[in-house]
Amino acid sequence: MKRITRSLACVLLAVLATLGSAKLLARFQQSTTPVIQTYQFLLQQGEVPDPATIPPLQANTPGQLVTLDATRKFLINSVTGKPVFITGDDAFSLQSQLSDGDIQLYLNDRGARGFNAVWVGLVDNYYSNHPPHDFYGNLAFNGADFTNENPAYWARVDQTLTWAAAQGITVLANPAFVGYGCKEGYCPSYRKAAASVLTAYGQFLGNRYKSYSNIIWLIGGDADPTDKNVQSKLAALASGIRSADTAHLITTESYRGYSSEQVWKGAPWLDLDAIYEQPVNIPARAKADYQTGAYPVFMLEDWYEGEHSMTELGVRQEGYWSVLSGSTLGRLFGNFAIWDFSWSGATNSPWKAQLNAEGSRGQARLGRLFRSREHWKLVPDFKHKVMTAGYGSGSTLSVAARTSDGQTIIAYIPNGNATSVTIDMTKITDLKSSAICSWFNPRDGSTTRIGIFPTTGSRSFTPPDANDWILVLDSRAANLGVPGGKDL
Repeated sequence: MKRITRSLACVLLAVLATLGSAKLLARFQQSTTPVIQTYQFLLQQGEVPDPATIPPLQANTPGQLVTLDATRKFLINSVTGKPVFITGDDAFSLQSQLSDGDIQLYLNDRGARGFNAVWVGLVDNYYSNHPPHDFYGNLAFNGADFTNENPAYWARVDQTLTWAAAQGITVLANPAFVGYGCKEGYCPSYRKAAASVLTAYGQFLGNRYKSYSNIIWLIGGDADPTDKNVQSKLAALASGIRSADTAHLITTESYRGYSSEQVWKGAPWLDLDAIYEQPVNIPARAKADYQTGAYPVFMLEDWYEGEHSMTELGVRQEGYWSVLSGSTLGRLFGNFAIWDFSWSGATNSPWKAQLNAEGSRGQARLGRLFRSREHWKLVPDFKHKVMTAGYGSGSTLSVAARTSDGQTIIAYIPNGNATSVTIDMTKITDLKSSAICSWFNPRDGSTTRIGIFPTTGSRSFTPPDANDWILVLDSRAANLGVPGGKDL
């Protein structure tokens, strides 16, 4: 559950996580997992538009900061032609909660840190101080929800998107957040509105923003996958967007514990698989979705800094676990005071003071590390053919991935020198049969050279101290520079 609701499920999950009872937590989650109304079910019941009427995404669309490459396996910036690693932040209440000056302040800060994606609710009726009005008192709709769009309100949305683009930031744009348990957000309005109304709203959005360079459409938001009514309306919304906008990617968020692939696989408008998980389940979910191979995968939402008794180690661990286990497109990060910009319903903590908190700095380092290597070629080491020993389990699980060309191996070790990991050195491909091995420090971004070793046999590596570390092995001939240095 993303938003700070008082639901019993969230309280129980937080308590169980604090107690460290991973097995009990897994049983709790399994026992409450409902039967979901998947896209295929809705299609069979005639609850969603005919797929034949929905145009496909144009892969490698010109002029986009983020789009799919021609193979639909990874992301590229079609302006520069370079692959993109999502280094994102949850800024949900940005549009409704902030003044124009503070919107610019936030975007400038995130751009300067190398963040290239932010999640924003285009409209809001709950998670801001004066819903459904924005900071200046504007309403998104001059009438029933999803109809009679207010020009003054949407002109500010245009402005925000333009400012974000200037910082190289793509906005994961949520058209209307559903809300947990149908008690928050626009869920009641989705239920009341006709599917044709949602289609028309989607067409409005698609037509208005199809020429923008920096949008990924994010459908849903704590959307109960068992609610056929709401799910069918979300499908109508997404179909309306895609009917007018074939340039921008579309993904979704359902409940925590579900991914886009689980709920919407086969939907003709779905392009990316977004994972929404709690820490204990991240490696398994990323692995399962990556292996399914239906869509490229990224981590949309995990547990946030300042929530669920998360430590800074735990916040970092989520990120590296997800990317190296299969969320190879990247990860969005969240902070308790930033996502809602000090919404009074959640916190009194000033959000500006959190911009330079450790979680934000750590997320920036994660982005720098993966952008300095061939992240678009990473293949997770599911069968332990690269990291052959010392990988552990549970909260001390170490994970690794290797680029498909054998140029680089990256391994995350959460429990430091309490363990040693063994690497099959033959998995590095190098013309001169040697590998440069380094420790990358996720707490400050520094790098320590271990040495240059032959790409033969196996070698054991023990982290320098008890903190978490990242082991990076590179082909010597590739001459890549220090991990976390220059972007490739």
